[in-house]
Amino acid sequence: MSTNEIDRRTFGKAAGIAGFTALVWSPGTAAQAAGEPIATSSPDGSITAHFRLQEGTPQYRITRGTQVVLDWSGMGFELGDRRLGEAAELVGTARDELDETWRPVWGSSAEVRSHCRSTVVRLREQIEFDVEFRVFDDGAGFRYFFPQQPELGDFEVLDEHTEFRFTADHTAWSTPANYDSVEYLYTETALSGAGRLHPWQEPRDDAERLGDLATPLTVRVADDLYLAVHEAALLSYPDMTLAKIDGGPGLRSALVPRKGEGRRKALLRTPFPTPWRAFLIGREPGALVESNLVLNLNEPCAIEDTAWIKPGKFLGVWWEIHKGRNTWIEGPDLGASTENVLRAVDFAADNGIPYVLAEGWNKGWKTGGDFGDDQDFLTPNAQLDLQRVLDHCSERGVAFLAHNETGGGIDNYERQLDQAFALYAELGMPGVKTGYAGDIDAHHHHDQWMVEHYQRVIHKAAQHRLLINAHEPIKGTGIERTYPNFVSREGARGIEYDAWSQGNPPEHTVTLPFTTMLAGPFDYTPGIFDITWFPPQSPQDDHGESNDGTRVHTTRAHQLALYPVLLSGLQQLADVPEHYEGVPEFEFLRQVPVSWDETRVLHGEIGDFITMARRSGAAWFVGSLTDEQERTLEIPLDFLGAGRFVAHFYRDAPGTDVETNPNEVEIDHRLVDASTVIRAELAGGGGHALHLAPAGEDDAQLPEYR
Repeated sequence: MSTNEIDRRTFGKAAGIAGFTALVWSPGTAAQAAGEPIATSSPDGSITAHFRLQEGTPQYRITRGTQVVLDWSGMGFELGDRRLGEAAELVGTARDELDETWRPVWGSSAEVRSHCRSTVVRLREQIEFDVEFRVFDDGAGFRYFFPQQPELGDFEVLDEHTEFRFTADHTAWSTPANYDSVEYLYTETALSGAGRLHPWQEPRDDAERLGDLATPLTVRVADDLYLAVHEAALLSYPDMTLAKIDGGPGLRSALVPRKGEGRRKALLRTPFPTPWRAFLIGREPGALVESNLVLNLNEPCAIEDTAWIKPGKFLGVWWEIHKGRNTWIEGPDLGASTENVLRAVDFAADNGIPYVLAEGWNKGWKTGGDFGDDQDFLTPNAQLDLQRVLDHCSERGVAFLAHNETGGGIDNYERQLDQAFALYAELGMPGVKTGYAGDIDAHHHHDQWMVEHYQRVIHKAAQHRLLINAHEPIKGTGIERTYPNFVSREGARGIEYDAWSQGNPPEHTVTLPFTTMLAGPFDYTPGIFDITWFPPQSPQDDHGESNDGTRVHTTRAHQLALYPVLLSGLQQLADVPEHYEGVPEFEFLRQVPVSWDETRVLHGEIGDFITMARRSGAAWFVGSLTDEQERTLEIPLDFLGAGRFVAHFYRDAPGTDVETNPNEVEIDHRLVDASTVIRAELAGGGGHALHLAPAGEDDAQLPEYR
C-alpha cells in the first residue's frame, strides 16, 4: 500500500486542495511572471504573505504591518533527478476566502473561528506544482501541492528547499533536533547560537545534531512581535527540522531521512499536499499560546460519532516505578500487581478520577531495556488478575487504560495491533497509552514510515473507539482536530526526568507553554505533591543509588498551577495515592477539568512567568507559574462575568522555599468580582492556583478579597 493510500484512507484527504470546492484560475500577468509580488493579506489586513518568482526561484516573505517577520526566502524541492525552484514559470493563481466556526470535541475552546484569505499559485518547472498560502489574523501558513499529472506519479523526495530568512540575529527559544527524540530543555540564545544543549541537559546520544533545531521554534522578532515557526498536518511525510544557512540567522528545512536509504526523505504519489509550514505571529508571547492557527490548518473531524471521546484525568501506577520503589518487571516489587492496581482504582473512585493506568500490566517486560520484540499486548503479567481488576473498575465506576510500550519493536507491535485493540474494546478499556522508548532498528522515530505508523495507530484506535496518549511520539501538528481521539502525547521532556536525573529547572515549565504547547496538547504528567520523596529502592531498579537525591525542582503550589496552564486530554495525577490522601489542596485536582470552553493568557514572559485563565462552564481556573525567581504577579479578574465569585486560593505559603520547604501550600477562600485584582506572591520555583466559582447564598459570610 502506498503512502498516499494510507493517507487518504486514514485522514480522508481530498484529491485537490482541501478547503476549495472549485479553484477558479486566473492566468499570471507579465509583471508577476517578471517578479512582481503576489500578496495575500489576513482578514484584518495586519499580516501579509508575499510571493514572487525571482529569476525562476519561488520566494515568499511575511510581514506584519510595516514590520518584516521573515524576509524573502527560497522555496523548492529535489525530487530524484528533478530539481524544482531554479527555473519555475508562473501558470496562474486562484484566490478565495474561508470563514467558518467549528466546535472542537475537546480542547482549549468550545468554539474556534477559522477565518483566512487564501491564494494558490500554480508553477511549472518540468512538472506542475502549487504553493497554497492561507493568511489569518494570527499568522500564516503555506504548503506545496503536487497535482496528478502524466509526468509525475510515484516520486521520491531527496530534499525540500524551504528557507526561513530572518532580518537579524533575533532571540530564540530552541531545542536541538534529533531524529528520535524531542525530550530536551529549551535554551534562550541568539538564532546563530540556537540548538545548544541546556546546562542541565544530559547528552543523549550521537544522533543529536547540535546546531540543527526542532520545531516549534519561538523567536522574538521585536519587542512587540513574536513568531513561532512550526508545521501543521504532518501526514505521510517526514518531520521537518531546521538547519542553519551559513551559520545563521537564516534557516532551511531539513527533513528526517528514511534510515538506511541514503538521501531519500520520502516516497510519495500524486496527488499529494505536503504539511503546512506554519507561522504563529503575535504582539506578545501569550498571543502565540491563544492562537488556533495550527488546528485551523488541519482537516475537520473525520469521526462521525464522537460521543465516546471523553477526556479526563487518570491515576497511574507510574511515579513509584520511575522513583525506583517499584518496577515494571515481574517479581516482589512489581508495580502492576493486582493489589497495587486495586488500591489505585479505589483511590480514583473515591476522588472522582475516571481512569487508572498501570504500566507493566502486560507480559514481556524484562531488565536491560531490550524487550521490544518480547512484549505481549494481549496477556496480563502473572501477578495481575486482569479480570478481577476490570470487574472492580466496573463496580467502582472507573475505567482501566491499557499501556502499550513497544520498546522500539514496531513490527512486533503492528502484528498485534488489530487483535489488541479489539480485545481492549471488548473488555471495556477506553484508551491506550502508547510508548516508543528505545531504538527502532529500521526507522527513525520521526521519519516518514514512523509518521505513517502513528497515523495507523490513531486510525485503528478510532475504529475501536479508543483514546490514544502517545509517548516518545512524533511532535504535535494539530491532527487532533481531525482525529480527536488523539487526546495527548508526551512531546516534551517530562517530569519523569525529575525522578532519575538532574531533572528539569523551574524555568522549564514556564517555557513549555510558549514552545512545545504551541504544537498542541501534551502529557507532562504533573501533580507531584511530595517534592523531595526518595522511597526505599527496589533491587530491581535500573537506576539504583543514582536516584538518591533526585527531586522535583518546583513547589507543590507550582504543581497545582500546572493543571490550568498545560493542556492534555488525558491529564495524569502523577504522584502516589498516599501523597494525596488527607491533603486539603488535593481538592483543586479533584475539581480542575481537562477540557475548556475558553482560554486566556493574562500575562507571561517566555521562561520567566505565566498566568493562564481557563473557563469550564461558569467556573474559571487560573494558574500562575514562575521560574527560579521570587515574583509578585497582579492578576486582574476582569474576564469574570457579572456577579460575585468565590475565589479558592492554593498558593505558596509564607516561608515556602523550593529547596528547603517546597511542600507547604496556603489555602484561602474569598469573595471577588470582575473589578478585583489578585496580588499573587510566588516563591522561586513557585506557583499560585485559583478556582473561581459563582457565589451562592451560603457564601455570603465569606470575607471580601482585599
